[in-house]
Amino acid sequence: MSRVNSKLANGSDALVPSSYNLAEVILTPSKGEARNITDLVGQISIRESLYAGSLQCSINILDAANVLEKLKVVSGEVLDLLITRRLAGGETDKYSHTFRIAEVSSFAKLKPGTQTYVFKCISEHAYMSQLKTISKPFNNVPGQLIKNICTDELKIDPKELSINTETKQTITGVYPRMRPMYLINWLTRRSYDNGSPFFFYETLGQGIHFDSYENIINKDNYNEFVHSPSVSSTPGGDEYNKQLKNKILKISTDLNMSKYIDAAAGAYSSTLHTLDIAQKTYKKTTYEYGKDLMLNKNGVLPSNLVFDDRAIESHRESTNFYVSLNTSAAGGGSNYHAPSDSDILSANAYIENMDGTVLTIDIYGDFKLCVGMVITCNVIKSVESTKEKRGKDKYLSGKYVVTSIDHRFEDEYIMQVLLKKDSYIESLDNIEGA
Repeated sequence: MSRVNSKLANGSDALVPSSYNLAEVILTPSKGEARNITDLVGQISIRESLYAGSLQCSINILDAANVLEKLKVVSGEVLDLLITRRLAGGETDKYSHTFRIAEVSSFAKLKPGTQTYVFKCISEHAYMSQLKTISKPFNNVPGQLIKNICTDELKIDPKELSINTETKQTITGVYPRMRPMYLINWLTRRSYDNGSPFFFYETLGQGIHFDSYENIINKDNYNEFVHSPSVSSTPGGDEYNKQLKNKILKISTDLNMSKYIDAAAGAYSSTLHTLDIAQKTYKKTTYEYGKDLMLNKNGVLPSNLVFDDRAIESHRESTNFYVSLNTSAAGGGSNYHAPSDSDILSANAYIENMDGTVLTIDIYGDFKLCVGMVITCNVIKSVESTKEKRGKDKYLSGKYVVTSIDHRFEDEYIMQVLLKKDSYIESLDNIEGA
């Protein structure tokens, strides 16, 4: 029996974006028949992240039927989840995913005959990764090697994969006996596209992705979300519902603005030292911030940030990377470190500058929004400016990359979204205060 959220009209069409229908939660034990435990579910939280190759799910269970003992749940069991929503006009949104229970935790008896606990779940391929290690020769570009691991070792359905195999340079070697998911992360660290890094991640609605930061920030803007003091339209109308869908309910940020830390991490300048042990040659390559691809038009450095009579981006000796090459290895092939020869500096800078501004926003549930998308946030100023009435906050507004989402299915479906941007809509030299 499905559980219908209170915000559904007659159990059918959605009135507000926070509505959802918990259609099925099916638990399949190692022995025995599948069991529908939908009525035992208190709340569900699912997390997806640009930095994680698997979804993570927590399901709170209120158990008055002693299901834990009857089904002999010890972790490893299959848990199938189906959440739906039918929108006005008959369109249907849904999440459907198969998890494995990784851990049963937080057990408590509130009163005789009733017990609570939490199923902590991961995607099936992540569980399978714990059961094997790989040690065999490889010879291909990193993207294709990752795709092969997904299909051959983790048995992921190719229909669930969106893998960009256009990564730089064929590499040759032997896998160092690592678990598949760790090996994917190992290969991702040497995957580059025009100097930008790659990310391997799983989304709740659109499967598993492997793509470059360059491709991510060049995506079309998915939606524009607004943080405003009020909603201007009449409750119940189409325009009101549209404003709710685009409304930022809550916004918070630690800003993460520290040129002190970022400079030492190579965000603005760095030097690469490479030593080819076969040719006995040494090369030094430098990087300087300023010509990179950006989400917005203006970078994170003001023009007058000077130390020791030099611009901060000219201190290339502040961060150093050391790479050992062997151009004669494996019959003349390239070793694992070879792709980093010219791209590691800019790729590192991209990763560090992603944290230029970090926002956490709460919005109503959107079944189509997922990690790896680009959205626009328009943050309205809290006070009136001397030149404009409640204008746009040019510091916080702009395009952001969605880097993580916590899907929270409780009384309402609320998404807590972590956003990052590497640039500003206005030059720091020109942004004026109130």
